[in-house]
Amino acid sequence: MHTQKIVKTAAVLFTAVVILYILSGYNYLFYHTTAEGFSIIVAALIYVLAKRTYKYSGDNLLLFLGYAYLFIAIIDYFHILTYYGMGVFPGYDKDAPTQLWISGRYMESLSLLVAPLFISRTFSRKIVFLIYSAATIILLSLIMVFKIFPHCYIEGQGLTEFKIASEYIICLIILGGALLLHRSREKVNSFVYYSMLGSMGVTILSELSFTLYTDVYGVMNFLGHFFKIISFYIIFKIIVVKGLEEPYDIIFEKLNYSLITDSLTGLYNRKGFIEFFKRETAKARRENKCFGLFMIDLDNFKNVNDIFGHPEGDRILKDFATLLKNSVRDTDVVCRVGGDEFVVIVASPCESLMKIENRIRKAVKTWIKKDEVAARAQLDVSIGSACWEPLMGVDIDNLINTADKIMYAEKNQKKLNRA
Repeated sequence: MHTQKIVKTAAVLFTAVVILYILSGYNYLFYHTTAEGFSIIVAALIYVLAKRTYKYSGDNLLLFLGYAYLFIAIIDYFHILTYYGMGVFPGYDKDAPTQLWISGRYMESLSLLVAPLFISRTFSRKIVFLIYSAATIILLSLIMVFKIFPHCYIEGQGLTEFKIASEYIICLIILGGALLLHRSREKVNSFVYYSMLGSMGVTILSELSFTLYTDVYGVMNFLGHFFKIISFYIIFKIIVVKGLEEPYDIIFEKLNYSLITDSLTGLYNRKGFIEFFKRETAKARRENKCFGLFMIDLDNFKNVNDIFGHPEGDRILKDFATLLKNSVRDTDVVCRVGGDEFVVIVASPCESLMKIENRIRKAVKTWIKKDEVAARAQLDVSIGSACWEPLMGVDIDNLINTADKIMYAEKNQKKLNRA
């Protein structure tokens, strides 16, 4: 399934490259506007989704990236408008869009460098917004108003040393961000970690492509823009998964958990017990093993509610649930199937059930002696057990009835003894 997904993704990317390359040969300006426009839309969506889903994801790393890519998109927008042949801003040659490109990439690389710092810490949204606003205004002013930004492209000569050196510096900055991310890899889930590294890697490929072109309408320029689209889309995908898909998965997981869990004790309820019983039966049959089932009733529990009130009754039930969990192994399961009725499923041979039952009874007696409410209410416990074997069916009712009969026989005997 995973291999099919990789093949499908590779096929889509290959098809996109072919189509876009044909488009660039037909009308490069149209291709450039489409590619950059797509990146800007994706960057804007990154900001919107990161901000709007923060209350669900609580992810400061993604929120920071959202703010960063918003302002990167603003600079890239001016890069489109000043691109050679657009004619939106007369008087600008091929140098201005290249300067704007390198400005946007410096902002992007520095953002990727700083971003890992916010994996485990918060930040002031207002301060980050003001810093990026100031940086964007300064860069646009240096390039488009004062025209004192270092030259990046000279007509007849091509790329300047500053432009080429900047691309390598940007790659080093991104590598620094990847190193910081790697050091914090235990604090982020694997999807975010590998996706971020992937985006950084593709961004580096984009920058390296832009060190090799001599024609703003050339092949390397085409590849650089294509790699940029991919890197932006990866960040967008992270935001979608972390901000939208994962929270919904968590909501449904919590909803399902609440349906099979007793809200008071945190144990499986009757529905959860039945689901677990079916899984345990299938597992035991595959492994040709037995398991035991205990029906446990907390005798005289009604006295607690009548004498001490329901809050104390709830406390007693929670304490009793904890006692049962502590009396069996972590792999065994304790369920609350009724008011004061509990079921314990133990993955143990049939001959060991009596030993486990005695351990539970001993723990209950010790607890009652120490707990004043339990002692004054004259609490006790009745237990019935049954064993499931591989040759048996999955009839849960028969197994429960067997344990139930033994448990109620003990309860009735206690009543006769008191009489």
